[in-house]
Amino acid sequence: MRESDLSRLLGRAPIFPDMTEAFSALSGRRILVSGAAGSIGSELSRQLSRIPGVELCLIDQAETPLHDLSLRISGRFEIANCSDPAEMERIFLSFRPEIVFHAAAYKHVPMMERCPLAAVRNNIGSTRILADLSVRLGVDRFVMISTDKAVNPTNIMGASKRACELYVQSHPGATRFVTTRFGNVLGSSGSVVPLFMSQLAAGGPLTVTHRDVVRYFMLISEACALVLLAAVIGRGGEIFVFDMGSPVRIADLARRIISLWGKGYEQISYTGLRPGEKLYEEVLTSEELTLPGPHPMLKVARVRPAEFNAVSSAIDSMLRLAAAGNEAETVRAMKLLVPEFKSNNSPFEKYDADR
Repeated sequence: MRESDLSRLLGRAPIFPDMTEAFSALSGRRILVSGAAGSIGSELSRQLSRIPGVELCLIDQAETPLHDLSLRISGRFEIANCSDPAEMERIFLSFRPEIVFHAAAYKHVPMMERCPLAAVRNNIGSTRILADLSVRLGVDRFVMISTDKAVNPTNIMGASKRACELYVQSHPGATRFVTTRFGNVLGSSGSVVPLFMSQLAAGGPLTVTHRDVVRYFMLISEACALVLLAAVIGRGGEIFVFDMGSPVRIADLARRIISLWGKGYEQISYTGLRPGEKLYEEVLTSEELTLPGPHPMLKVARVRPAEFNAVSSAIDSMLRLAAAGNEAETVRAMKLLVPEFKSNNSPFEKYDADR
């Protein structure tokens, strides 16, 4: 779908911030994007490629989408796994990035409930590797792409991203670490809108997990523009929360799609919440305050401070357990590091009582 079509589903006017100052601040910089072939990473890369003098190093382990991106923009393209420390060190040493946008992550909640060790190895492991290299090699800014699912997480994916937030927030050194949180991106790969459109093309029904489930939504271009603003504005240590307007009821989104593109006979079928899924997402925990941000569309979350050595030790233990294939102990370790993590509709609920 075109973005003009997707904007009709938002239920609000799209956000088009003035990017003049951000583009000027990023001009002429060496910028590395991990997960560059993904929905967020590829749009970030496209926006960055329009900035004069920018040198791009774009990393992903998915060959075909990275190849497709290489046909559209210029840069250095690396097929590599961000969880491979030797490979990441080779790339960092040869490219010497000044700014890192870390968008590489597994994101699908049901799949990560099935494969928690992969979430730990990929999401947490890659973040630690790239953050440590950034500090060691003098990267100026490191921007981590997080999610509203990291707030009071009820699933492995959200908890893994919260662990990443804790690690980069507390990381010592001169590198300025900035975290950005936002909700679902309309039209991103594997998201609800492409699913609805394929179901619509097949004549329906459109499947919704629960009639009351709601989510925050943004366009890909909105999310990436605000990530770039946060990268420039951030002083280090902040978690930027994006103003996404009011949450959208997924059933209403399905009805809007049927109204705009349907033939009148498609129905909505309710299938029940999936493992780890919430009825609603949050952008702040009950312990966090939203402070005014330096831009009207950006707020700053005041979060509990974390002690780096304690976080690093917990993550070391978690990664060792994951490497050994010990799923139960890995999940228990994640729940200890992220105490607000309470599993929902998941076999991992039994580990909540162990803490």
